[in-house]
Amino acid sequence: MQQIRGEADGKATEIYAHAYTQNAQAGEFYNFLKSMDTYRKVLTRDSTLIFSTDSDLFGLLKRASAKPQTLPPTR
Repeated sequence: MQQIRGEADGKATEIYAHAYTQNAQAGEFYNFLKSMDTYRKVLTRDSTLIFSTDSDLFGLLKRASAKPQTLPPTR
């Protein structure tokens, strides 16, 4: 059972990698999805993370928590 699942996961990764290497933005998105999937698998509610301020995940979390800027009214 584990071998079949491992082979299926490997094939799925191959398919996704091929699909997301069609252009640079797709490749970046694929890397982002894989990173988020890894974080989801390894982090729990009790996990404590220490980030460097130049880490990709820190930047993502910082942007996500930023208040949306309001635009001045149009005339």
